[in-house]
Amino acid sequence: MAATVAALVGLSPVTAGAQTAGGDLVVVQSSNPPSLDAMVTSSQASRNVTMNIYEPLFGFSENIQPIPILAESVDISPDGKTYHIPLRQGVKFHNGKEMTAEDVKASLERYIKYGATQAMLEPVDKIDVAGPYEVTLTLKAPSPTFLEAFASPRAPAVIIPAEEAVKGPNEIEIIGTGPYKFVEYVPDSHVKLERFEDYSANEAYDGIDGFGGRKTAYLDTVTFRVIPEPGAAVAALETGEVQLLEQLPVPTARRLAANGDIEIYENMPWAFLTLIFNMKEAPGDNPKFREAVQVALNDEEIMAIATEGLFQLYHGWMYEGSTYDAGDIGKDRYNVADAERAKALLKEAGYNNEPFSILTDSTIPEHGKAAVVIAEQLKAVGINAVINQVDWPTALKIRLQDEGWNAWTLMMGIEPYLGPAALISTLTGQAPHFRANDEQLDALYQELISTDSVEGRKEVFAEIQERLYEFGGIIKLGETGLMQASTADVKGFKPFRFPRVYDVWIESN
Repeated sequence: MAATVAALVGLSPVTAGAQTAGGDLVVVQSSNPPSLDAMVTSSQASRNVTMNIYEPLFGFSENIQPIPILAESVDISPDGKTYHIPLRQGVKFHNGKEMTAEDVKASLERYIKYGATQAMLEPVDKIDVAGPYEVTLTLKAPSPTFLEAFASPRAPAVIIPAEEAVKGPNEIEIIGTGPYKFVEYVPDSHVKLERFEDYSANEAYDGIDGFGGRKTAYLDTVTFRVIPEPGAAVAALETGEVQLLEQLPVPTARRLAANGDIEIYENMPWAFLTLIFNMKEAPGDNPKFREAVQVALNDEEIMAIATEGLFQLYHGWMYEGSTYDAGDIGKDRYNVADAERAKALLKEAGYNNEPFSILTDSTIPEHGKAAVVIAEQLKAVGINAVINQVDWPTALKIRLQDEGWNAWTLMMGIEPYLGPAALISTLTGQAPHFRANDEQLDALYQELISTDSVEGRKEVFAEIQERLYEFGGIIKLGETGLMQASTADVKGFKPFRFPRVYDVWIESN
């Protein structure tokens, strides 16, 4: 039976409004979460579920700024090496135990050992318990972008009970501090969660804010169902068997837009669609050849077909209007579509009809469709383009090799969202996407992560954007989004980087 939210979670009658508690929300995603051990996976399918179960010390706000979640605040020493972090008190784990500094220390030490993005805690020299509800992180050297990296949701540094933190990857009990707690996982079927009645909402906020804020669990239970076939998922939504689709095809979303029983959400922008060169394999090792490809491409045509019309064109390597947007740099080299100039550049490059193998996959539709259009455009200027389409795991394996591929279609979702350091880290260091390093880009990345001020980092990122267009190891094709849908009785849902099922309720309850 439905109950008022005010009665269940202590809200005032004014804030309770029309929200009602109760019911089971069925959310559909297309694949199994490979793990529910949030630290050890960067999978989106996992994150969809785990970010409703676990919480980290810090996360990103709606405006992509680090904010405290389980932390109360942070005090950074003048030399930038010591982070003193008071914790929120009274926060309970799903097993009923109160979170203390010992749990935080044990969790972060486990992350350093097993975390899927261990590099984000690489600057940390030691973690000390400073009191029952206080920890201190001491860095090896000042790291101006440390807090941004620490707040990353890619494979989040979540806090779990100390007795679980001693266990290896995928050996823990699924116990967090979030508004929903784990019930069961049946692979190829579903993950079931239920409301955590002792959840400690963060009273410092009026409502949700990005990955943090004041979260309220209205639903009795949430079921994440795995339905790989989009048509079956849409049919289940139309009959009311399920209530929320993480993603649906763009044409289907347009068809359903006129259906009063369905609510459509456009989650935009979601990702960059890119073409990445293997700079260790000819002809992609030749800068003139790469420039010819950049000049030949009609990005608007590629994006229109690959995304079924859900796209926007922008040359910048950060989203337009965001903090690190570098303005017009590179604009004159984006979406050029100049066949005659491309042919002249191929001649300069000494290109002699060598095969140009475009690696793509059959799992993510945008990848395969983009590869087909790119290949046709390149053939039109005289490039012997061929497509090597495999499944997604195989593509990931091949692209780690120095030979056997020349270019690779990739949607970059979380990296541009996280900001310049996260994006450029994938293009530099020991294993850049290009396979070969660009020394200038590597040097600029080090300057970026060691520059103290935001204004200083903006200047460095402007140089990075210029360099990306100069050497042409990666081509940004455009920006795409996600179409999502719910039944009309689902209220409070706001598209975000994962389906936030807190602050969502079912009106009919």
